[in-house]
Parts: sequence; structure tokens; C-alpha cells
Amino acid sequence: MNNFGDFLYSLRKQKGMTQAELAEALGVTNKAVSKWETGEAMPETALLLPIARIFAVTVDELLDGKRADTDADNTEFEKQTAFDPAKHLFTRGKDDPPKKFSEALCGIICAAVFLLGVAAYLFIGALFGLWNPHWVIIPVCALLCGIIGIIFDLCDRDKRRQKTEKGENPYVGAICGFIMLTCIIVYLLIGALLGLWHPYWIIVAGGAIVCGLLGSTNAFYNYKKNKK
Repeated sequence: MNNFGDFLYSLRKQKGMTQAELAEALGVTNKAVSKWETGEAMPETALLLPIARIFAVTVDELLDGKRADTDADNTEFEKQTAFDPAKHLFTRGKDDPPKKFSEALCGIICAAVFLLGVAAYLFIGALFGLWNPHWVIIPVCALLCGIIGIIFDLCDRDKRRQKTEKGENPYVGAICGFIMLTCIIVYLLIGALLGLWHPYWIIVAGGAIVCGLLGSTNAFYNYKKNKK
């Protein structure tokens, strides 16, 4: 093996990944990973950053075939673990980085939707005695929060990129989630407000079938793509 292949092999073993799992995460074939590790070939330049991220190393370390100098690592570790008042002020002492504005906005909107749903249900129930079937307001609002979350995730470039690097199609997942949540909402509204629980359960089953077909089509497309 060359330095790169030997280093990649050791990183993969340390992480407990198989060649197939690494290939799937990168959207390549098992044969490609095998050639990298044996030194027969090198990955494309565009794949170096995803590989480095998977194994928590830098691209320079990956190309050098070894981790950076220990002293440099210790210095970087000290910088990362040094107390930062600003960081602790905005994260309330937690190690997690502050949420992005879009994530915070999504949380606020979802909380508002759910709380308004609960308030509307209590208002209708207390004033008009319509506790049933208007309980459906609460689960519908919760499901709407799921749809809102899907929309925000789909609009987030970083999350789309992360899913793509893992070999997932962010659009297929979002579409399937949207279809299923919408079908459940429609079924709950029809069932609770009109009493038509049967045979309209077919709406949810139909949504599941559509999602299954989309997922199968996407898997087949990825398979054909990796075979090239």
C-alpha cells in the first residue's frame, strides 16, 4: 500500500466501517475503495473533503498519509478547550455551537403553531363544549410542525450537503416525509370531523406506497450510478 492507502485503511478500521459502508457514504463502488487502499488509484479531488470529514482528519493529513504532529494537535486542542466567555454566554454553558438563525426560526414557528393549536382546542372545548372531535387540532398541529421542519431542512444548504455526502438524496427524503405527513393529516381530518375513518385509511396506505416507490426508484438510480 502507499501512504494514502495505508492511512485510509487504518482510519476505516478504527471507525469500524467496511469498504461497502464507506463506498455507500461516498457514492462510489466497493471496487473504487479497494483500489484506493491498495494504492492502485487515488480518489477524485472532490472526494477528498468528504473522506476527511468522515474520519475527522484534515485533507493535508489524508494526503500525507498520517496524522499531524502531536504537539500541533495539542496546541489546537488547547485552543478548542480554552474557556470562551462569548461561547458560553450564547450556548448557556453547553459545548454545542449556537443554532443557526434558520434553525431557531424553525423552532419558534413550530412552537407557535403547536401552542396556538392547543389554545384553539381549549378555547373551542371550554366555550362550546366541542371537545370531540376537535381534539384532532392538536395532532394536526404536531404533524404540521413536522412539515415545517422538513421545509426548513430542505432549504438548508449545509444539511442538504451533509445528506448528499452520506449517499442520501435530500429531496427524495423530504418529498416522502411531506407526502406521509400530509396523508396522515388529511386522514385525521376526514376521520375526526366527518367520521369517515373507513375506508379512508387507504389515504395513509397510498402515501406509504408512493413513498416506497420513490425510495426504490432512488435506490435503483444510485445503484446504476455507482455501477458506472
